[in-house]
Amino acid sequence: MKYIFISILSVISIALHAAGVDTLHVEATAWESPWRNFSDYFEYNPAATFSVPVNRFSEVGASYSSSHADNGMHLVQEGNGASALQLHSESFQVSSNYRFFGKAFFSSDQKNNVGWRDVEDYSLLSPYLVADSIGGTYKRESYYLSGGASVRFHHTEWGIRGTYEGGVSYRQVDPRPRNTVSVIHINPGLTYSRANWRYGWFGEYVRYRQNVDIEVEKTDRKEYFYLLQGFGIYNREFSVLDETFTRIYKGNLYTTGFHLNKEDHFRSTGVLVALKRAIIKVEESDRRTPYQLTHNEIKSQITHEQKLFGQSLFLKGTYSFHQAIGNETQYAPVTINTNFIVWNYATQSDRYQSRTQNIQFSALLANKDFSRFSIWEQLDGAWQNARQYYYSPDYHQFVQDATGSATIGFNCPLQTCSLVGSVKAGYKKNLSSSLLQEENNLISSQLIVPDYTFLTSDFAFYQINLKLRFHLSPAVLATVSGEAGLQKASDKQAFSTNFHFGLNF
Repeated sequence: MKYIFISILSVISIALHAAGVDTLHVEATAWESPWRNFSDYFEYNPAATFSVPVNRFSEVGASYSSSHADNGMHLVQEGNGASALQLHSESFQVSSNYRFFGKAFFSSDQKNNVGWRDVEDYSLLSPYLVADSIGGTYKRESYYLSGGASVRFHHTEWGIRGTYEGGVSYRQVDPRPRNTVSVIHINPGLTYSRANWRYGWFGEYVRYRQNVDIEVEKTDRKEYFYLLQGFGIYNREFSVLDETFTRIYKGNLYTTGFHLNKEDHFRSTGVLVALKRAIIKVEESDRRTPYQLTHNEIKSQITHEQKLFGQSLFLKGTYSFHQAIGNETQYAPVTINTNFIVWNYATQSDRYQSRTQNIQFSALLANKDFSRFSIWEQLDGAWQNARQYYYSPDYHQFVQDATGSATIGFNCPLQTCSLVGSVKAGYKKNLSSSLLQEENNLISSQLIVPDYTFLTSDFAFYQINLKLRFHLSPAVLATVSGEAGLQKASDKQAFSTNFHFGLNF
């Protein structure tokens, strides 16, 4: 089937006399090429523009995505379906020794049947979440603005990038949470070049804040607000039946790292190491700070590109280790004037820890000449080991799995347009797992056990996408693309779709 597929597309390409593609086609195809992910140093370091495959790229566009999952094929706190409309723009420009780049988007989305969380960014803040047993559909509007520049002076390139993310999310059933999120990123970096070698350093500071305000609008009605602590455990002292609840999450995230790259006419090799530390504090409305969550992460990657069989072979290996430590503070009640209670500090200790290791490897064989019809193939493999512990009581969860996939894609330049597409298939296999927790309540039965069942399930996944590019005018290139994905496990499945329209100029 592979050779029939190649032959058909080759005949079409030759029949339409595709002698070459214009500059806009080349820039757009290179910017979205499958091998861009194999050399992502610019995502960490704004001064690593040597890894950007174009000198000029500008796009405005819109996309719409949707997804739905059967019971048992999704995480409870993610919901069983989603839809999103996004408007976006992106630009990268090279002018002499200067580089300018920016990105912006507005997104309006919703997640259906979200359970057991009344906050955004739950993966960053877990397990210390506010939750109720009712759940519902979450709606959100978010904004993203990012801009930066770099300048080359002799052998050194200096760069900086700033980003602001803001969002408001809400639910329209009681209890009604309203979450306001504000995130500021500052990302400096530099790259020093000497002969065939490049040495880079980067850093990032992130200021995170989320205000959680929950109300019950129906008169004379109260809801129970659970203060989650992990594995079905919740803070029984401060969880409350009430009409309102407020909480503030504040965080400071720090990242630093370096990369080393060597390149000549036939091959290039790079190594990157990034270290990250984040401290998130949870503040309640009575000015208590009951929880502090610390994230420690190290990520390393090695990339290699080599000429092979008239094409380019791309290799990438990554290893990451992530640790989250939850520190909890206990308070003792003190009664003042018989009817007013204040909470005094009692004890403080680490009570929760999670550790996740991830190893990934990818190999891609592709032709970087966009003026000719070509086929590319990619193989991916991943291994993950995730452990969670709660010290008192002594509960834990362990999940280890492996994932493998293969992708075949094509680039087909025609006389007045071009076609790009790919088909991917893979399988995720659980290798071993265990869960020890003895809580018997709504949280364990509706959150912990269903999530564990999903995380330990085996399933196959498939993805197909097709992209058409054509000129609206000599200076404007249009892109229309569609993508569909399917996850399937025995009699259950989940699917997703995405449609995109963009203009390059």
